[in-house]
Amino acid sequence: MRSRPLRLAGVVIVLALAACGDDDDSTSATTQPAPAPSTTDARTEPSPTTAAPAPTEPPATSDGDAPNATVAPDLPDTYEGELGPVEVRGDSLAELEDKTGENDPARGMTAPVIIGQDFDGNTVRIDAVSEGPTLAVFLAHWCPHCNREVPRINELRDDGSFPEGLSIVGVSTGVSPDRPNWPPSEWFTDMDWTYPVIADGVDMQRETFIAADAYGLTAFPFMVLIGDDGTVLARWSGEMEKDDLLQKIEDNLPQ
Repeated sequence: MRSRPLRLAGVVIVLALAACGDDDDSTSATTQPAPAPSTTDARTEPSPTTAAPAPTEPPATSDGDAPNATVAPDLPDTYEGELGPVEVRGDSLAELEDKTGENDPARGMTAPVIIGQDFDGNTVRIDAVSEGPTLAVFLAHWCPHCNREVPRINELRDDGSFPEGLSIVGVSTGVSPDRPNWPPSEWFTDMDWTYPVIADGVDMQRETFIAADAYGLTAFPFMVLIGDDGTVLARWSGEMEKDDLLQKIEDNLPQ
């Protein structure tokens, strides 16, 4: 079944896709609908800028290079601190239709640079040209497969198994206060996630989670491996055993 991106329809962002429950096969990807912000109980903040043209030179990497965006003004207070401003520099990637990524048309394309903030308001980037080869890990706090995959990532971290020089950045997306493990800011702490995290933002006009849409997310967990030249080396979705995950990275990361 062909999936659709995270979308906002009325008062619900739908990760439209095939339904997936907590008792699904352990290696499948979570694709069930993601509840989303109501447009009532709005705050009065400036209108958001959610994307910018690709820069003519490599973007700065200083902490002061914050996203040129604001949190959407019509989100309810419930989401305060759990969604952030996100800027996309460059062209978005097509959706990943095959969860294995074996025939991914985005392979070899330039990955957009993502500039966002963590839950404390610190600037976090997905920018492999500046930061070196990068694994972007898109996670939803309510996703049962994400809850099983994060401990495996932590085991590889603690064992020192990841390739030397690989930067790992998490993206908290598909958030919903009506689902388990809310708020995501606490969930990441409880899960012992020690890598930087971008709190994804919502583009209310385009009806998407910004970073997730820019990278072509169709299911959780979702990972994108980017080379130090800024090109996509591989994308895939669904949980993996830690040895398989490590092998996937090593097979696609140039030595």
